[in-house]
Amino acid sequence: MAKITMAIGLILVAVGVVFFLTADVPEGKSRVTALIPAFVGLPVAILGCVGCCKPAANKHAAHVAVVLTLLGTLGGLGMGFKNMGAEGKETAVLAQLIMGGVCLVHVILSIKSFIAAKKAREAAAATAE
Repeated sequence: MAKITMAIGLILVAVGVVFFLTADVPEGKSRVTALIPAFVGLPVAILGCVGCCKPAANKHAAHVAVVLTLLGTLGGLGMGFKNMGAEGKETAVLAQLIMGGVCLVHVILSIKSFIAAKKAREAAAATAE
């Protein structure tokens, strides 16, 4: 799961950078908000690296990463659906929905992984008795 977490983080960073570089912003306006997916993705990718490099810290890193992607899901989908239909915000809405969707995929995969790890621990404990 750590490698998937790294990949999800890198996808989010790429989404942020692409939308930052392609954002059509009126003169004098900031487009830093287009980097929000990257701001979520970078720590997620780092936590995936921690999980790969330090197996003892994998459980903690995975839990922090899923909290970040849960917040990314809520923020991305929430803002995306809220701004849907707003004139001039089509690109922002697309970025928000992509971020929310990618984060949601990570949350779902993480929950499945947590359940499988718990079942494996229980099975190992039952055979040890």
